[in-house]
Amino acid sequence: MIKVENLKKNFGSLEVLKNINLTVEEGEKLVIIGPSGSGKSTLIRCMNYLEEPTFGEVYINDQLVTKKNRGEMAKKYSSMVFQQFNLYPHMTVLQNLTLAPIKLQKVSKKEAEETAMKYLERVGLADKAYSYPQNLSGGQQQRVAIARALCTKQKLILFDEPTSALDPEMVQEVLDVMIGLSKENITMVCVTHEMGFARQVADRVIFMDDGTIVEEGTPDHFFTSPENERTKAFLSKILH
Repeated sequence: MIKVENLKKNFGSLEVLKNINLTVEEGEKLVIIGPSGSGKSTLIRCMNYLEEPTFGEVYINDQLVTKKNRGEMAKKYSSMVFQQFNLYPHMTVLQNLTLAPIKLQKVSKKEAEETAMKYLERVGLADKAYSYPQNLSGGQQQRVAIARALCTKQKLILFDEPTSALDPEMVQEVLDVMIGLSKENITMVCVTHEMGFARQVADRVIFMDDGTIVEEGTPDHFFTSPENERTKAFLSKILH
């Protein structure tokens, strides 16, 4: 589904990603972990060209993503859930969910609204369809953001630390929705600090540090017998 080849990303003189090579299979659930500043969010943003790589290539579904076709590729294949929800405050929940399908995918308003209600039901928020984002809790807003990603019916959803802006008691309600999603044939790439979620959902976990992929493996490998000393040090801090 995604192939990243020799990817480098610089911000000025700062090298944030250093020669990343990575393949994500269709339907795979990939979780990316690592300390703050390790390049996790930059990598996921390069996957859908929200950040343009300094060097290297990104392929989605065997097609090269370029500056010119990135909008088209995103429209066809991927949606993204951000840390900060990114809902339009002047629109109702329902309007937020139907905007992209109507404007970008040319779906009829009736069909877009039916789809939106289906996914709001799924995330437990059908009763909030006519509310505005500011009247929802952070957890509810993030569940709306996930429903919005589902409304475009893409095969690939990228999650950039979807629980990091939430109060602790709201984290689980968002993770529960994502755990439900993980049982479907959607390709999920998720940057997160939630180790329980990684353990439960991931097919594969990647540990990043200082702009490189240090170690990768199954959750079982990571949480019982990581090999790299840097990985061990990180996990011992986080898991105790």
